[in-house]
Amino acid sequence: MPPQPAAAVDVLQALRLATAARHAQLDSGLPIARADAGLVDYLEHVQALSAWLQALWPALQDLQAQTPSFGFAPAGRLSALREDLASRPWPKPSETTAQCLEQALARHPGQADALRWGLAYVVEGSQLGGQVLYRSLAPRLAPHPLRYLQGDGAGTGARWKAFMALLRTHVASPEAIAAACDGALAAFQGLQAHFDATQGTPA
Repeated sequence: MPPQPAAAVDVLQALRLATAARHAQLDSGLPIARADAGLVDYLEHVQALSAWLQALWPALQDLQAQTPSFGFAPAGRLSALREDLASRPWPKPSETTAQCLEQALARHPGQADALRWGLAYVVEGSQLGGQVLYRSLAPRLAPHPLRYLQGDGAGTGARWKAFMALLRTHVASPEAIAAACDGALAAFQGLQAHFDATQGTPA
């Protein structure tokens, strides 16, 4: 029997496998996910996300310029974070996250776009997780609106499907998929490091 061609690697499956351990580590340590999480926990969560997302924003805007059909950097996201954090100082962009991205870019010359798709995967996926947190927290943290966790509301699922279709179109080669996975890991690493620093946990 002649050798069979290797099956094409699906970028979404590759991203899920590459980030599974990091994702589980992050989720298991979030104070906001505890059963007794309160408003202070949420505000600290928002501060960390604000610093993280600001560090990713330039890369998301680069994707936005190349793929105008999808809002990679919707202004409403930072606005929602600012509204949620109105009682606290607005943080600076996370230097740790920026460094993680720079290091990943250096490992994948010529694959900057694919790497940005990988970090966008983490950002977009976090919107799905936000919906879960919103349903859990909204009743007991009312009247705080938890604007960021609301994401796109009922449209969040449709947005994720649209993103997955674009991801599969734009990231297909083995080299691009490897860069996307490294970009996603860098995004998770930066967020984990920022939460660890906020909570006083050694990195």
